[in-house]
Amino acid sequence: MIVKFEDFEKKSENYRSFRFFLFYGPNYGKVCDCANLTKSFKNVKQDYEVINFFSDEIKKEDLSRIFLETSTPNIFGSKNFLCFHLNSEKISKEMISIISKETNKDLIVVLKCHQLSPRSSLRSFFEKNNYSISVACYEESESEKKTYINNFLQNEGVKVSASLINLLNNNLSDQRLEIKSELEKIIILHKSQPEKKFTHNSFSFLSESLNNEDIKFIFSIASKEKKGFVKNFNKFTDYGSDNIRLITYLLEHFFRLLVVKVKVNEGIDVSSAIRQLRPPIFFKHLPEFRQQLTMFTISELNFVIKKLLISKREFIRGKWSSPTTFMLNLIVFLSSKFSPRNS
Repeated sequence: MIVKFEDFEKKSENYRSFRFFLFYGPNYGKVCDCANLTKSFKNVKQDYEVINFFSDEIKKEDLSRIFLETSTPNIFGSKNFLCFHLNSEKISKEMISIISKETNKDLIVVLKCHQLSPRSSLRSFFEKNNYSISVACYEESESEKKTYINNFLQNEGVKVSASLINLLNNNLSDQRLEIKSELEKIIILHKSQPEKKFTHNSFSFLSESLNNEDIKFIFSIASKEKKGFVKNFNKFTDYGSDNIRLITYLLEHFFRLLVVKVKVNEGIDVSSAIRQLRPPIFFKHLPEFRQQLTMFTISELNFVIKKLLISKREFIRGKWSSPTTFMLNLIVFLSSKFSPRNS
């Protein structure tokens, strides 16, 4: 059964009786929100245990065992809510075969997928059956994005004007996970400086894109790697003429570290917290990113971010000493001693 995203989001209680759900599309943030909505209305009585499976960890021959082992409540009497994160359709045939024969009315199955072709066997199965739900998740429309931004900020107690909502709407991507990632930075900034009101300049740290060499330089700074610093600094900033560019990208990187640290502090495991970042960390940089997470505490990351924001503000105001102050702060940061930590 095909259901439009907006209908599922606004009237999710209408689909409480269904047991099988497919959420797919290029806007993976919507896919995640649909899955979370399903967990919410299915687990009102807290009588379900959510079990996550990732396609990289599942072999075709494992599926039957998974469904067999979860066909009855666990030792605490909780029913099972199976959530499969699929990045391909390699187990589609087996999944369809098992679901079509599944008779356990207490078992809930959710499939989270990226884009599926119109000829996808999963799409066809979930769309044609009246006991399953299929929701396509495409890019945010302008009205959807404005509503999402406004609701997200309001839920966090952040009040902004309509003009600032429009500014965010025009500068953020049409992908919900990326929008959420940027909004989380705003929330973190707001909580660290609650006495300040937001202005258009408050959002000057919003992400831009980087090429691979630039990414390596940003990572090297965060790792306090001094080798080749001067050469790479001159190349990145055009010999100091574009320091604001470097500050913007450093802010982006340290915000991402902070977001992961905060999520881990809230009980999410490191791997899941990193996977939620959008755009994702390139796999070649994952080991270094993980190492950097052990290098800083949340308070230290907040301190670094605050220093960078001050430097950016001084550059924008045209303060004559801003280049010298920024370079001195960078040298102090690169030379400071540290030891890996977990807090």
